[in-house]
Amino acid sequence: MLTIAVDAMGGDLGPRVAFRACKALLKKNPDIRILLPLHPELHALAVKVIGRFTPQVEIIPCGEHVRMDDSPRTALKERADSSMAIALQMHSEGKAQGVLSIGNTGALLVMARKILGTMQGVERPSLATQLPTKGKPLLMMDLGANISMTSDQLLQLACLAIAWYRAGGMSDPKLALLNIGAEPGKGTDTVRAAGEMFSRELGDSYVGFREGDHLFDGDLDAVICDGYSGNITLKTTEGLIEWLIAMMGSELRNSLALRWFLPLWKATMRRIDRQVSPARHGGAMLLGVAGNVAKTHGKSDERAFRYALEYMVRQVRQRSYSALEGELNRQLARLGR
Repeated sequence: MLTIAVDAMGGDLGPRVAFRACKALLKKNPDIRILLPLHPELHALAVKVIGRFTPQVEIIPCGEHVRMDDSPRTALKERADSSMAIALQMHSEGKAQGVLSIGNTGALLVMARKILGTMQGVERPSLATQLPTKGKPLLMMDLGANISMTSDQLLQLACLAIAWYRAGGMSDPKLALLNIGAEPGKGTDTVRAAGEMFSRELGDSYVGFREGDHLFDGDLDAVICDGYSGNITLKTTEGLIEWLIAMMGSELRNSLALRWFLPLWKATMRRIDRQVSPARHGGAMLLGVAGNVAKTHGKSDERAFRYALEYMVRQVRQRSYSALEGELNRQLARLGR
């Protein structure tokens, strides 16, 4: 039985969307349990929404939740009884194999570091997710956990990305460093220094700098960047995809000539949605903490939350934390770290 702790409080749309997503997950997966830290006022609503799947859920009382405008310091000092803290504590105690949170990203980072600790050799845990491309999925990190990073910390993320793939069965992942140009002299001092370190330390795993317009070519397994660049890239990509999908739908509905083809296009649009919709790729892992922690957008609706839950389940089932830790230790030992 796989158990996931879910921090459902703190999202923009309220906990009801999380309850519905939990119900949908449990309906398809009778071998999954959910630990749900909730304020007592929400217990009855959770039971009502989840309905007949309630026996697969353990509701744990908590006093409050981390607010979206809480600073990480405030969350750490004043939210020890929050749904986020209790979910992480359940994972730390081995009562859950993973945690999914819809809450404040900065708070999740500092709480996870305090409650779970970090992996040896990783100074800055990173938000990471796989993005759809023309070919294979692309693991991108960092997506916003660390606004600025040193070249050595970027190298740690690269080692973590390689270990993540190897723990999942891929022996030779290829990665690049996000930059404004592919030439050696391009980029900030930090990025240029990181590129030199990657070339020296990572061997054939490192294929050089990669510009933003070639991120989705489909030939890479991972791209490494600081959280500032990664978050802007991710949000820009999500906004562009949402606009393109909406524009295509509008053109089909509003054109008399194209309206005849609408039934045929609907199947095509569904396939496109399955591949590139931001709602289907909204879950991000917090790699580098000593456990399995994932984050979903604070604005997630029921569909986005459900996909994030499914993403969390896949990550836990595809690669264990012990396998990831072992691969990272081997990678760092090879580099003499």
